[in-house]
Amino acid sequence: MQTRRSHLLAAKSTALGPAISSVFKRSKARTSARVLTSKAAAQLTETEVIEAKTSDLSVEKDSVIVTTITKQHVRRTRKPASPQTPMAIEPTSNGTVTSTTESSIVTTMKKKSEASEEDPWTKRPLHVPPYAQAALDHLLKVDPALAPLISEHPYMIYSEDDTNYFRVLSRTIIGQQIHWRAARAIIFKFVSYYFPDGKVTIESLDSGDKSFPTASQVLSTPMDKLRLCGLSERKASYIQDLARHFVEGKITFADKALLQSMSDEEIASQLLCVKGIGPWTVDMFMIHTLERLDVLPTLDLGIRKGMEKHFKEYYKNGVWGQDVDGVAVTKNGIKGKGKAKNGEMTTSDMERMAERWRPYRSIAAWYMWRNANSVTAPI
Repeated sequence: MQTRRSHLLAAKSTALGPAISSVFKRSKARTSARVLTSKAAAQLTETEVIEAKTSDLSVEKDSVIVTTITKQHVRRTRKPASPQTPMAIEPTSNGTVTSTTESSIVTTMKKKSEASEEDPWTKRPLHVPPYAQAALDHLLKVDPALAPLISEHPYMIYSEDDTNYFRVLSRTIIGQQIHWRAARAIIFKFVSYYFPDGKVTIESLDSGDKSFPTASQVLSTPMDKLRLCGLSERKASYIQDLARHFVEGKITFADKALLQSMSDEEIASQLLCVKGIGPWTVDMFMIHTLERLDVLPTLDLGIRKGMEKHFKEYYKNGVWGQDVDGVAVTKNGIKGKGKAKNGEMTTSDMERMAERWRPYRSIAAWYMWRNANSVTAPI
């Protein structure tokens, strides 16, 4: 009986052999096709990402599209290539051939080279402001632990005396949440729309060209024209809202003399009424453009990381700082506002710990950015 069963199984295997072989070949062919499709999709992804980076469209929409496409293609390309699939060969411009792998390496190296390119805006000249020595002397007196940072990083700021605050704030709004290359391309196209004589170039804007439309010009520009400049509908509405505030006199510090008489709170109250301008943008504007000396950007990640590192010895039992003006700090903080979460400083913690730096908290913030190391300082 056992022998007969063995013979029957052998006969079935012999009969099914060609069919199994055919199925295996078809499966192998489909696998090869998927691999080639995946490689083509990967190349398509690289092209689309590069195009999106150089596009003059707002990245508020582009980034969502590119991220979605990239995720879809990444899922397809995660499968390793079949060992039986031959490596694709591509001809180069000089007639030689390179494998797809070599081509990918070249593409990756090119991307890294492009990524290492610096924003021209960060290459502006620097200078030591006249108040620097008094500020540093005060900070060293009230917080000697700053000495190593001050010694390593001499205090210098950009030599930017731009009193056209509409231009400064417009550029800030355009550059929000997008790569500097995309922001530069959009700003160039935006300015060129109002100066079509060809004298304005990307290079001239990088070098400090002050050409820029007035608030009245922008306010009278149709929305579809602004969209053609590369602005998203949302950012175009922000720019027009900013222009409206200037034209209607709701922002009154267009006069530099008047500006000097205004407090930080008065300036912030006018700016925060503009769509697209939040507390962080206001803080950066007051520190960098207006050179206000006592501003603490509590919503900035770099500032918080730098302060946590600087004041790490003051963190005990879930509390930052042990006493403030003689008042003991409990785990619930002063009036319930100082409680730390997972060792992170709250805004109340930051304000309390930075109180010693007054009236030069802006300069101390500059050092906290440097103290954060991995966080790129915005000034």
